[in-house]
Amino acid sequence: MNLANILDGHDADRVAVIDGDTSVTYGELRDWAAAVRRLLVDRGVGVDDRVAIPTGNEPMFIAAACGALGVGARVVPMKPTNPIPELERKLASIDPTIMLLCSHAAWTLEHPDAVSCPIVDMREVPRTTDDPPPVVERDPADVACMMLTSGVSGHAKVAMVSHGSLEWAQQAVCEHAEGGMSSDDVVLCALPLAHIFGLNVVLFAAIRMGATVVMQTRFDVDDSLRLVQQHGITVLAGAPPMWRRWSMIDAPDGTWDSVRLAVSGAAALPNEVFEAMRDRHGVAVEEGYGLTETCAVLTTSRGHDLKPGSVGVPVAGIEMLLVEDDGTVVDAGDAGEIVVRGPGVFSGYYEDAEATDRSLTADGWFWTGDMGVLDDDGYLYIVDRIKDIIIVNGFNVYPAEVENILIEHPDVRGAVVVGGLHLDTGETVIAHVLGDVDTAELDAFAQARLSRYKCPTEYHLVEELPVAPTGKLIRRELR
Repeated sequence: MNLANILDGHDADRVAVIDGDTSVTYGELRDWAAAVRRLLVDRGVGVDDRVAIPTGNEPMFIAAACGALGVGARVVPMKPTNPIPELERKLASIDPTIMLLCSHAAWTLEHPDAVSCPIVDMREVPRTTDDPPPVVERDPADVACMMLTSGVSGHAKVAMVSHGSLEWAQQAVCEHAEGGMSSDDVVLCALPLAHIFGLNVVLFAAIRMGATVVMQTRFDVDDSLRLVQQHGITVLAGAPPMWRRWSMIDAPDGTWDSVRLAVSGAAALPNEVFEAMRDRHGVAVEEGYGLTETCAVLTTSRGHDLKPGSVGVPVAGIEMLLVEDDGTVVDAGDAGEIVVRGPGVFSGYYEDAEATDRSLTADGWFWTGDMGVLDDDGYLYIVDRIKDIIIVNGFNVYPAEVENILIEHPDVRGAVVVGGLHLDTGETVIAHVLGDVDTAELDAFAQARLSRYKCPTEYHLVEELPVAPTGKLIRRELR
């Protein structure tokens, strides 16, 4: 098998991707991916090499990713807007063999010193080849994608997900008995491709089924509704902040008529948003739950009665337990950490045995760090996060990473970062800072070093920070 084969078996003349005024067919995508394979083989890139792909939502990413997968390499999707210091940190964590640079990240070419590997500008890659190398056969357990995320210590972690795990998750999304995706669907891809939800549940799953994907470069609520109407979008997926914006907008009658499947993920959907979409727009939003480490798929409400506040029931093939710290299963109705095992669980963190051993047992159980409750019908409710993760627009922000940047400022003696509720983004980053520092200057300092969604939206200067006798920061006292 090879995940690159998701392009195969579809009518060559069928439109695969719509990007603005440009349409790309499945035949053109296959030719383009073959040309990328030729380029990579000629450059000596092969099995298990790491191919970094900074990209926005654009068709050339599909060609780049499938071309890299096709030579047996590992794909590392990256956000196109990473500030140079953050880009350098992330690249250091993966040590890529080569970078395939898509158009939305082309500004990186202005900073070649930040990238230690060869760079190929995808805009200059031919879209066809007379001598296509064959697709390399891979074992289902072989790593296909390496997903970048920050660790609780502030250092980058890289979750390794296999060809088989990604394929299983796509099939779980597409081939569900109750209204899975098909080649007749038109799917809006507004979620970023550096996020496992957008990458696998939306893009790869739709391509596997031969559907048409409509790209939105950056989410804008008005433009997304224009795309829904213009293209007759049938499958709409988003994070809760996106659904909140859709729920609040006034849309002409008939706007939502084409949407037959509406899915929310990446964080819990507030009940009032679910009710607003249902009551104002006639759209019943289905929830699911998953993590990067589970290829974004663990539970679903598809095919089951919708229960507002619940993320549904475990997908077939997923074992799920709620446990106490020592692994003891909690009583029914009590909260416990969600521990899962199944075909979508990741292989571990790249070159980080300690982090892998903390979260993944030898027999395949993954400790999610999320607290949940199961009701009598087997529906899961997420009630808390054990980890200090802040989720902004569906993206994980680890406080330690932000704190490590803030304390690099010469006038900052200490910092504690926590999450706060935010109407548009779900949560926002709030920094409590010890030091005599101008907050506007500190904000500019952070923005030059962190992705925008990681930057604090509030700064509070404090005279002391809450510290336990062990020296550990006590974030809960500042939430």
